[in-house]
Amino acid sequence: MSKFLKDLEPGSVYVTISLPQTKEIIGPIDPVNRGLSSRPCEVNIATYETHCAQDLAHEEFDWGLYFHRGVRDGIWYHLTRRNDTQFRSSTRFDLDRRQVESSPRLQRNVVGLVRVLHVSQHLCEELAWYMDWLAGESYRTAARSFIWVTSMYLRTWHHIVRASNTPSLTYGAKFDVNQFLRETLNFAYGDVDYAVGGQLPRPIIRSIFGTELGISEQDGINDGVSQGHKKAHR
Repeated sequence: MSKFLKDLEPGSVYVTISLPQTKEIIGPIDPVNRGLSSRPCEVNIATYETHCAQDLAHEEFDWGLYFHRGVRDGIWYHLTRRNDTQFRSSTRFDLDRRQVESSPRLQRNVVGLVRVLHVSQHLCEELAWYMDWLAGESYRTAARSFIWVTSMYLRTWHHIVRASNTPSLTYGAKFDVNQFLRETLNFAYGDVDYAVGGQLPRPIIRSIFGTELGISEQDGINDGVSQGHKKAHR
């Protein structure tokens, strides 16, 4: 299952889940078909996917990728939707690539971060180059920010595996996009009210579909924290 993490780690890639900057939020946000249960929310993935794919509903979150290279050194990629006039073209989004010193966890519109990839230091330069190239090549055909982010992650994963001579796969079981969407949405819906309320810093989880490459067990597994951190965050 997903685990909460304490801090950002150098050499790690995170999916960022954010509230749209222009979205006016009134009251708590409820997930699609969540129902009235007080139990942890379960998203109806089939309905969610159908509505988004057919433009019956927009994604309620903005999805991005953040590559944390070190202290006060990160690259944040996300898409900005074009206005109605620009939308007539085949390109729905513009790419926003930012080199940032401040952690995304301190941004008020960020709901949370999901760590999906952690690489050793010697792979960071290759990873940065490839993500820059891939983001610039892929955003023009993006129809949804979640699908773009997922595709970016998977293609980056395959590239960095090839670039690593003897990768040590601590994680990286068979990837299931629907289960990944369920995992990330359940995390986001569970924390969105705290984001709306301005609670900082925003939480981080390690995805069950995340991967460690070239990281020894001693170096790569020391960042998990107990559910006590989750309670403290609350």
